[in-house]
Amino acid sequence: MLMDGGKKIIILYILNILKKYTDVNHPMTQQQIADKLLSDYGISADRGTVRNNIMDLIDAEYDIGYRTVTRSSVDRKTGKREETTIYTDLYYEHEFTESELHMLIDGLLFSRSVPYKPRRELIKKLGDLSSSYFSQRMQHVHSMNADSPQNKDLFLNIEVLNEAIAEGKQVEIIYGYYGTDLKLHATLNEDGTEKKQLLNPYQLVASEGRYYLICNKDNYNNVANYRIDRIMKIQKLETPAKPGNQVAGLEDGLKLQDYVYQHVNMFSGKPEKVEFTVPKKNVSLVIDFFGKHASFFDRGDGNVSCHIMVSREAMKRWATQFAGIVRVVSPESLAEEIRAEIRKAYENYGMNSP
Repeated sequence: MLMDGGKKIIILYILNILKKYTDVNHPMTQQQIADKLLSDYGISADRGTVRNNIMDLIDAEYDIGYRTVTRSSVDRKTGKREETTIYTDLYYEHEFTESELHMLIDGLLFSRSVPYKPRRELIKKLGDLSSSYFSQRMQHVHSMNADSPQNKDLFLNIEVLNEAIAEGKQVEIIYGYYGTDLKLHATLNEDGTEKKQLLNPYQLVASEGRYYLICNKDNYNNVANYRIDRIMKIQKLETPAKPGNQVAGLEDGLKLQDYVYQHVNMFSGKPEKVEFTVPKKNVSLVIDFFGKHASFFDRGDGNVSCHIMVSREAMKRWATQFAGIVRVVSPESLAEEIRAEIRKAYENYGMNSP
């Protein structure tokens, strides 16, 4: 029997119970649902009431899993044998599997752009998309970089940039830098005023745990990449953005996947063909950074020649980082730039350069 006042809302309470307390590994019986109605909402309902409301939810195409059991009984009045279908092992089929939620949460855990407090809030919201069993396990998950400097306006920046891109409008920003006080400071003009920059925004992209804006600085003709967490005092303007096909490197449109692989760590610059060698045992390192965009040729001496279209500045930084195993062969001018970087490193540590 159902107490007065709960008849209309009981179906929503049952749905909440299924969402909160069940998943494919933790089903409930009709009686257990009735017990939760009483303990959580103070509503007394028999199994027949629970069954009818669950049937309504199923008929309304809510994602509810169940097992049916057929029971046979004899009607005391007529003496006829009757069969009744019982719905048991009921659970809510959540939109995301636990594995999928773990992947999304891992992405937030290792994000270097999202501020710590919003990151924790987002992780909790993701955990709430599953049952309470998953949420309880998430209490033992801790976020990284809690003490690293972060821009509290990150989400505002993303919102304004998304709007500007969708509307084809320019944005005005002040680009910042982090000081030794771990705070974000505005870049200044020579006269000490904050330096405003006019940008034509085209695409937001996540790379190496950070968010970047692919854009064009209005008084230049090339593509630029800006760290979104270093953007300050952003403002969407009503002036139309410069069409991407008028920007060098975007004449044929922005092919995002190619662009990210050609601009390792989001260094800008026009891609060019680069050949380099690595020991065969380190090919996985190349694939980690360039994926299927790199082509290989086995030299037969334990080393592999690699060919890739990549930004010169990006390749210089990447090859210098792995100078112990990566050797750029061509173009020779790039190889010389890398040698110069290595000589600087020797000198920086008080060593005689080779």
